[in-house]
Amino acid sequence: MSEQTRAFQELMAESAESQDYPLCLSVLVVAEWLYLSWADRPGTTLPQRSIHAEWITLHNNPAFTEFVGWLRAELDRTGPLLDAQRQAHCADMFGRAVALERAFFDHVYTPPHYS
Repeated sequence: MSEQTRAFQELMAESAESQDYPLCLSVLVVAEWLYLSWADRPGTTLPQRSIHAEWITLHNNPAFTEFVGWLRAELDRTGPLLDAQRQAHCADMFGRAVALERAFFDHVYTPPHYS
């Protein structure tokens, strides 16, 4: 498992262990919205390998789009109800999730360096 994957799993565990609904949403919104954006490629052909095609269609369908919209709406709804300290904590978790997702994709899509 990559360092980036492990770090994101730790962030997910931290948010889950908090048992704080808006805090959990702060991390889930990043992950799920990213996969929706990644899979939404109108007019493209699905890969031939079924495992890849299934992963894309899992994240590119009306039900998943609706789910991500609901997550975003819930975060927008609950955020303003929090005190400033909890809002800052949610913003921190959101920012950490974005940074970790970026690090993951940079790691996965960076070509190897050959000597």
